[in-house]
Amino acid sequence: MSRRPRVIAGALLLATCAAAAQESRPDDVQLEASRDYLIGLSVGSSRDPFGDSEQKVRAGGIWAFQLGRFRFATSGASALLYQGRETVDSGVSTVLARGDRLSLNTSLSIDEGRDWADEKDPRFDGLPKIRATVRGRLTAGYKLSERWSGSLRASQDLLGRDGGLRLDAGVVYRHPVSSQTHWDLSFGAGWANRTYRQTHYGITPAGAASSGLPAYALGGGFDTVSIGWRITSALSARWVAYAGVGASQLQGAVRRSPLATTATTYGATAGIAYRNRR
Repeated sequence: MSRRPRVIAGALLLATCAAAAQESRPDDVQLEASRDYLIGLSVGSSRDPFGDSEQKVRAGGIWAFQLGRFRFATSGASALLYQGRETVDSGVSTVLARGDRLSLNTSLSIDEGRDWADEKDPRFDGLPKIRATVRGRLTAGYKLSERWSGSLRASQDLLGRDGGLRLDAGVVYRHPVSSQTHWDLSFGAGWANRTYRQTHYGITPAGAASSGLPAYALGGGFDTVSIGWRITSALSARWVAYAGVGASQLQGAVRRSPLATTATTYGATAGIAYRNRR
């Protein structure tokens, strides 16, 4: 993406944030002075649809903490810190506005990129690295009914490293089992512009010449659909646990990319965490 479109996208993001901040009443914005935190462990099984297609099991730590109006969290941990309905991003995030039905959040996160040499597959030798970058995200959440909610997230590469723009939409149905336990059924779809898709799913003529794979160019469009189910339960005032399963499927031109080794992937995850305040 050239410098001018990035500047325009940044200006639009700032204008949207400023408008939301001006239109919201003071009590719509959470200006919490809390220092709540959560720390725990998770284990998951997943499969990358690109490159090495083996199903892998990974274990690791999860954490989240709230400092004033800012929230810092790994993926999935923030929803355990507060089991509210609002959509919360990983990375550094804050609530810009919140009403009875509509919420608006903004966040920053690191997109780690990809080094095809790590795949240890000779088919990908010679492909250029996908550079790490910082992504700015703006997420709108809407409460459709007592149990249904929706969200739309825009994610933009802020460093001009060919990361492009992504839009991700989702719908969630939440079913309360008890006052301490609920399960969520989620449906999602993802769209990306030409820059993002060419960087992550395409093969340039130079990359084709060095790797032996065919050159592959694609424009903007939908790339994924997904479904997931997850149960979350407060085991006590301090301890919370979760488990879930999901499936994701590549769509359209992305599915036909020479880099894609499987169209449909499945995953499972479980974890337990301690939070300092219920």
